[in-house]
Amino acid sequence: MESQTISPKPLRVQLAEFRLIPRIETYPWAVSFAQTAWGKLVVLAVFGLELRCFHTDIAALLLLLLFIGTITFLPEYRRFVLAATPFALVVTQNISNPIRLSLNLAVIALGIILYWCVMKWPKSRFGRRPVAFLLTGFSALILLACAAAPSSWPYSILWNLVGLMASYIWFIAYALTDRNSQPRRDLTLELASFRPLWGSTNTPFPKGAAYLRRIEAQNPEQLAIVQLKGLKLLAWAVLLALFQVFWNQFFHSYLQIPLPDDALAMSVRGTPVAWHLRWESQILYYFELVLFVSIFGHKIIACCRVAGFNALRNTYRPLSSTTLMEFFNRFYYYFKELLVDLFFFPAFLRYWKKHRRVRMVFATFAAVVFGNSFFHFTRDWQFIQSDGLWKSMVSYEPSIVYNVVLATGLSISQLRKRGPRTAGFVRGRLLPSAGVCIFYTILLVFSSASRIFSVMDTLRYFASLFFIHF
Repeated sequence: MESQTISPKPLRVQLAEFRLIPRIETYPWAVSFAQTAWGKLVVLAVFGLELRCFHTDIAALLLLLLFIGTITFLPEYRRFVLAATPFALVVTQNISNPIRLSLNLAVIALGIILYWCVMKWPKSRFGRRPVAFLLTGFSALILLACAAAPSSWPYSILWNLVGLMASYIWFIAYALTDRNSQPRRDLTLELASFRPLWGSTNTPFPKGAAYLRRIEAQNPEQLAIVQLKGLKLLAWAVLLALFQVFWNQFFHSYLQIPLPDDALAMSVRGTPVAWHLRWESQILYYFELVLFVSIFGHKIIACCRVAGFNALRNTYRPLSSTTLMEFFNRFYYYFKELLVDLFFFPAFLRYWKKHRRVRMVFATFAAVVFGNSFFHFTRDWQFIQSDGLWKSMVSYEPSIVYNVVLATGLSISQLRKRGPRTAGFVRGRLLPSAGVCIFYTILLVFSSASRIFSVMDTLRYFASLFFIHF
């Protein structure tokens, strides 16, 4: 009997299959071990050690491990634990401030009441357009706070309420759009999604209770696989955080390349940095932003997976994107989903139904210009409180330019007719990815978070990158 010779795999295939962190969720022995009592303890121990790299508050970490441990050993109580978490976190974080505690509970109660109303009267004006009513009411609250006299008790109450609403509003918005799934049978995930156990930014991670129902682990094997995937993703977050430290030390401490805001500030003061340093600063900022979003997104989604929900990554290989739309989808997935679900689809399904191209462009501008602007303008409500409504709107002008240019680029990316993808790596992958990188690198000039530079200052700095001075 002749022995069969197995030809070695090509180097390209070996590199594609290489994993710095093994895919432990595909190993049968690892999945079986993670379902045992000792395996669950090991999973929790590794999870705690990995998360310790990001947590300085030991008490908060132990509380999180207590909740996750309860879910791991008693998965039948998962939804109850997650529903009780928002109230437990609110009480423990605000126990010393009765007013803020009362306002937190009032905002949660408001979300529950609005959810009940949209379920009770689905054919009413509010039932058909709940998110529009919610955002209009939030805008009215901000205007009311702006009208209150400073140093008065209504001023303090209203601005505290604005801050709390800003942190809850998009979670409530997802709950209001969840009326067509299975909410009547079980409301616990609706409560859990208001302030998730695994944490979040103002953008819901992941997106609402309807999504949680679809990705929840249904048996011990699924839970073990999802938790192992969570440990692997959290390990990636730790490695990226270590890489970020060395990156900053090398480029910004050793090579003294300034941050974009510092370079812009020096330019405004009349002492601009060298041209090549300005470009280096912008290029580095593009990669640093991807790195930053990847780290905090991986950490949140990893905790979500260990809690038993197989959520998609927030950031997944964005540097391999060959189109602007693909990058927008890969870079900050859950924020993109928020814009699509709450702004793009309502505009797309309602307006310009007989004009396909106009409909697509209009919906894209509704999401990227209006939705993106509303999200960030109200998220940074402290600027409105300190500078007033008008000055805060003026300071947001560079971001408006950013959103308009981004919406234009995304519209072109969606409408452009593409032929078959070029087979070669350079023309098919490298050059398109470099084009996406260049577009976002230049566009990020207008994305300063400090909001202390006028639109003219930003335009002058942008023009100076191309040797244009005015």
